[in-house]
Amino acid sequence: MTTTLALAARLRELDDAVLVASLHRRSYRRTGVADFFDLADALLDADSLQRALAPLDRTRLAALVVLGRAGAALPARELTALLDGEPATAGISAEAVDAALEELDGLLLVHPGEGAGAADCAVYVAVADHLESWPAAGLPSPRELLTAPPPPALAPVPDTETRFTDRLAAERAFEAVTAVSELLAELAREGARRLQKGGLALPAVKRLAEALSVDADLVPVALSAAERAGLVAVEDGMWLPTERASGWSHSPTPNRWRALAAAWLDALPADVRMLLALRSRATWGDSLREHVAWLHPAAVEEAQRRVDAHTRLAEWLGITAHQAPSSAGGALVEEGPDAATAAMTALFPAEVDKVYLQHDLTIVSPGPLTPEIESRLRGFADVESRALASTFRLSATSVDRALTAGETADGIRDFLAAISLTGLPQPLEYVIADAAERHGRVRVHDASGENVSAAVRSSDATLLRTIQVDQALSSLRLAPSGDGQLVSRFPRDVVFWALSDARYPVVAEDADGREVTLRRQRVAHPREAETDDRDAELVTRLRQADADADEDTGERWLARQLDTAVKARQTVIVEVGMPDGSVVDYLLEPTGVGGGRLRGRDRAADIERTLPLSSIRGVRPAP
Repeated sequence: MTTTLALAARLRELDDAVLVASLHRRSYRRTGVADFFDLADALLDADSLQRALAPLDRTRLAALVVLGRAGAALPARELTALLDGEPATAGISAEAVDAALEELDGLLLVHPGEGAGAADCAVYVAVADHLESWPAAGLPSPRELLTAPPPPALAPVPDTETRFTDRLAAERAFEAVTAVSELLAELAREGARRLQKGGLALPAVKRLAEALSVDADLVPVALSAAERAGLVAVEDGMWLPTERASGWSHSPTPNRWRALAAAWLDALPADVRMLLALRSRATWGDSLREHVAWLHPAAVEEAQRRVDAHTRLAEWLGITAHQAPSSAGGALVEEGPDAATAAMTALFPAEVDKVYLQHDLTIVSPGPLTPEIESRLRGFADVESRALASTFRLSATSVDRALTAGETADGIRDFLAAISLTGLPQPLEYVIADAAERHGRVRVHDASGENVSAAVRSSDATLLRTIQVDQALSSLRLAPSGDGQLVSRFPRDVVFWALSDARYPVVAEDADGREVTLRRQRVAHPREAETDDRDAELVTRLRQADADADEDTGERWLARQLDTAVKARQTVIVEVGMPDGSVVDYLLEPTGVGGGRLRGRDRAADIERTLPLSSIRGVRPAP
């Protein structure tokens, strides 16, 4: 096994980028770390080791136990053979052992071999000792980590049940796509405030639940699915759609489901993904939780919570139904998103491009609409119900909203006539004509003057007085200007959107009196939060401390090595330069350093030796 001395030397020799990457994966105390010996001590501290070891799966823990029992570095081939002989890791492959060692090496829990035996690995003494202390903390003993076999595999779901599973899964998948579509539309209309501690405020949850036609507890699920797919993000404390959301919303339903399912798959930790692939034809319920508890014996509840979050989203997305993988779900974890989408597409209802226009101003689709038709309809009609057959309602307000966004009355009529299975009912024509006639009665333009930025005008004096006394617009501080207009200290765009939200037939004008189309910026631009890299700063400081010491670096390093060996009572090999220029190795157990000399017991000759520090060329751990 290997000690703090070896870890300190390794930390000093590692490339900065590699060292920082390893430190990112560890939790350790940074206070009092003045050199690489202090850093090694911090990494081998009991609390730091527990945080690093607890999340590991049984394979990695078993590898550490076997290395600890060996007491020396082992080649990967020999380690594989030893693990294969234990019940917990029987049948383990060389590739799995290599992957485990790579992760343990990156976590600085094992020490790589040197020279010809570079493929060997040894565990640090502190790591092995910490695992031995686990039973006192109510955790599995090293022996239990090796001897507890995995739970038995379950029989696959029968084919007769698969048909029902697929049908239910397809319904859920379609509903999930619909819910995310409505979520994006609602967030584009009005963002949702994120609480400082995370999550959504209760009013936002209720509003989104109503828009999605789902229970309030499913809003975070839909938001999570959309966030993982890169469709929503937080900007200035508000959940908003991203630029990617527009392309997603205009894609066919199978492609939209593919994006959500692929994001779910990408978010799976490697060990969970492998576990689900092995159980792609068996139920994922309690048996999966049992297997996860066995796989992560030191963090059972945390591991189960992590898996539960993934399986709950899988159930909502139609990857599973009643915890049984659908055909698409099995294809997803076995072959990937393309195979899963092909399986799910066959179960989705066909999209339609025609609708029924009703005299009560409703528009009914006999099936899921193509994205192009639905997107255009949403521009001038409000969604009343959303399912396989959706219902939209036309109103003067919705048409005015479309005209404000750049639509024309003739364009709306022509579009409806082209997609209608029932012609264009006269009441719809009246509403469109009336909205077009009223549109633009209120006009907003830039203005100048003392505390004046915008002006509102209208040929309808009664309408202008109504706007002036409207309490919903009181924040604009609209006041008569004396020339038949209302003025505000707020910019034109702010006044325009306030009037539009209050459902007035308003248009914006430029300096020449021409109508302009304004668009709200409701798109989030995800960017990584800029945070200080404390690990990189620490490594830079330690390197600088070495550089500042200059000539004394070697002597200080030697002194720290010897001091560490004395404290740990560790036998080391001391390289001593002789008067004839040769170098002699002594196998010593140092007992003290002082007065420029090292004192220690020569384990080979069984005598006490005192060596001048000036003659010592190097120190390395004894094998």
